[in-house]
Amino acid sequence: MLDDRKLYRMLFFVAVFLSHFIGSAETVQADTCALWLFDEQIGIYPSSVLGDAASGDCPLVLGLGGQIVAGKFGNALEPSMQPPVVYPAKALQAGKSAEEKEKKPHARAESMSWGNAMFSAFMTRGEKHLRQEVQFTSPTRNSLNLGDYDWTVEFWYYPVSSAVPGNAAWHDGVVFEVGSGPRGGKGAVTRLLLNGGRRGFTLENRPGGGEAGGLRLAIASDASALDPAVAQWHHLAFVYAADSNQLRHYVDGKLQPLPPSHPLNALAPGSEDYMSIGRDGLWQRPLPGRLDEMRFSDSQVYTESFTPPGSFSKYTRAYQPPKLKAGPKLIFSGTADVGAVVPLAGRKYLFLDDAIVAEMKNVRFVANPPRQTERVLDQVSGHLVVRQDQEGLLYLYLQGPQRSLAVLTSRDGVHWKKPDLGSSYHGARNVVIEDPVGLGTLFEDPNAPPSERIKYFSGYRGRGSYIWSSPDGLHFKRNETSALPFRCGSQSIVYYDDQRQVYAGYHRSDMRKTIGNKTMRTSVMTETTDLMRPWPYRPVSQAEQTARAQHERLGWMNPHYIDNGPMTPPGFGIEYPTVFTPEESYDPVGTDIYVPKNVKYAWAPDVYLAFPIFYFHYHGDGPPTRRHLGEPEQERGSGPVETQLATSRDGIHWHRYPRPTYLGIGRHAGLDLHRTYIAHGMVRRGGEIWQYYLGEESYHSPWSRGGRNAVFRVVQRLDGFVAADTPYTGGLLKTRPLVFEGNRLVLNIDTDATGYTQVGLIGTDGKPIEGYGVDDCIYINGDFIETEIEWLKTGKDLAPLAGKPVQLVFRMRGSKLYSMQFQQR
Repeated sequence: MLDDRKLYRMLFFVAVFLSHFIGSAETVQADTCALWLFDEQIGIYPSSVLGDAASGDCPLVLGLGGQIVAGKFGNALEPSMQPPVVYPAKALQAGKSAEEKEKKPHARAESMSWGNAMFSAFMTRGEKHLRQEVQFTSPTRNSLNLGDYDWTVEFWYYPVSSAVPGNAAWHDGVVFEVGSGPRGGKGAVTRLLLNGGRRGFTLENRPGGGEAGGLRLAIASDASALDPAVAQWHHLAFVYAADSNQLRHYVDGKLQPLPPSHPLNALAPGSEDYMSIGRDGLWQRPLPGRLDEMRFSDSQVYTESFTPPGSFSKYTRAYQPPKLKAGPKLIFSGTADVGAVVPLAGRKYLFLDDAIVAEMKNVRFVANPPRQTERVLDQVSGHLVVRQDQEGLLYLYLQGPQRSLAVLTSRDGVHWKKPDLGSSYHGARNVVIEDPVGLGTLFEDPNAPPSERIKYFSGYRGRGSYIWSSPDGLHFKRNETSALPFRCGSQSIVYYDDQRQVYAGYHRSDMRKTIGNKTMRTSVMTETTDLMRPWPYRPVSQAEQTARAQHERLGWMNPHYIDNGPMTPPGFGIEYPTVFTPEESYDPVGTDIYVPKNVKYAWAPDVYLAFPIFYFHYHGDGPPTRRHLGEPEQERGSGPVETQLATSRDGIHWHRYPRPTYLGIGRHAGLDLHRTYIAHGMVRRGGEIWQYYLGEESYHSPWSRGGRNAVFRVVQRLDGFVAADTPYTGGLLKTRPLVFEGNRLVLNIDTDATGYTQVGLIGTDGKPIEGYGVDDCIYINGDFIETEIEWLKTGKDLAPLAGKPVQLVFRMRGSKLYSMQFQQR
């Protein structure tokens, strides 16, 4: 019979094998148990995760005794100390482990805190007093536990004489250590050491624990490969053949003198087992050098001398970033010259604001909530995303079993079904990503090859933020390295902006505080030109955070990454500009933004729309009469949530329309809603735009569980989010000088029955152009998605004025003007 460790290892191998097909890097071999590329951004904070590019099941966490630095192929791990930081006293207080509380006599290391987390790269199932969201594997129950089976450990090594202050060349340096735990006790360990004086390696295998006994296998190695005076990258491989008990060592593919053959024994599984890379289990004996692309394999990868492999990453040096598709240049951004003639050409212009306005009287820009329709689904969860393919099929992405991502499909937008994708995950056959995600957004990438044209961006097991790719929105692969080292607190929004030629991302940050010193959710913006490589990142130093706290209301944690402890990465802080935040000048105190839900509008340039989710807190802010609403006897919770509307001309500077509420609370289709969360994305059907939202009867953080929820469909007019609105008594709007192309002017407008609008053109002399004056315009009377403007004597033809600077005058009465466009017809 198989013992537990061997059975677990077999199951782990199967999982790794399957992950090769459903979610890992394409270049990873099926027998790869773990592959650490160390390609995360230089300067990432301690507590950030170093991902496993094979199965994803073997993540490490970066500690105070390690840094990401330049590597052989991308970046690398160096066991050198992080820049010095003065940690707040609260962060230095370690909780007590169960054994410490019970005062058990055996030796063990002091419980981890920010005062002693000097590891380089580490995983553990111990340290249970700490917050651990990363979900570490058990290194003694899989093939990281080297023993009586074929295995290979390989990595690139760059010797550095001064990698670690105080680590003289004659001291041993640890490449890796696996222990049954508890860490620092006398438990069993297997470790690979670079010998002091760089005189080869030693493999220690002590399955019985203790300081004495076990195996100490001396391994000769090419001294020049370990010499910091040479300072070159070298490929080192250690291969074990179980049938002969023989370990073979290769330097740059050349076989080194064989050590004596000797059987190896795997460690007994431990409930507090751990793995440390670059330092030992006490985080001492730092390796004097850099490690790149460390791989553990469940086979003899090399049986004779070989040519060193290239990068195991799919993004080798031959990789080229995508060629970015360019849309029309922004003409209404914050940097545009408002005094210049507007090169409108044939662009559709939405009347979201006064970007094109020179003068107006009795005209307001008014938000228009969508029309409520039907309730389409009951009792669902997750951050919803909706999209439509080229054949008109609708997809609704939602949370599946075990926080996976599932999909429903519909032809009519009302009746939804679960597609059978050919495999089952916890009983569900409509799961598109089995990883625990649910905090993401899906979008189409016009710059990607067909096999990767659908992207999904999300937090992943609290390990950072990743990209998944798919050819069809149904079958996804996770990218090998995280895009950003931060965990997601809520849904992140990412899309490609063709007008600025960047991928823009918007992410929740909890760094700021309300007046009552409670968390104030805001959104920061990231930008990148290559989705698939780690995104631009600049850490914020403790000194910089201290300086900014002088004029910004930030939390007490400085540096902010200490929030989740040394074993769980931080959320987004102030590394990136804040673009969505409550406005204290007119928002009630104690309100904040969960998710901006912003999109680049697909049916007109220069238009960005956001549907920020606003949360009104009962706790912590405001007078007692407000806070009373959050008391348990009120049977509510911490507050209600609504969806508002905001608009932008560049995706950076936003104007919000808090009222009328875009999706408010209240009764709808049989439910009494206290939270409304709009789904990300929108669908066009003719002159309508369909949107969806999740409505919850319960308040946020309700005192009592229960309450129904449902998904609702709402209908917005094409371009109808905001209108230039005139009262029944009339108003006037005059544009800035513009140049157009085409021979027709088409409006999206609603005058209702007793309203009307007339349009005139003015020349550079400030006078009406003959035949095209506002008094010559035939009344526009009715509700039109598209209507051509006509003048009494000159008709509809504007070709004689194309290419010449003109101004438009709209004389309106009881009208809503949504958009205009010059067209060639």
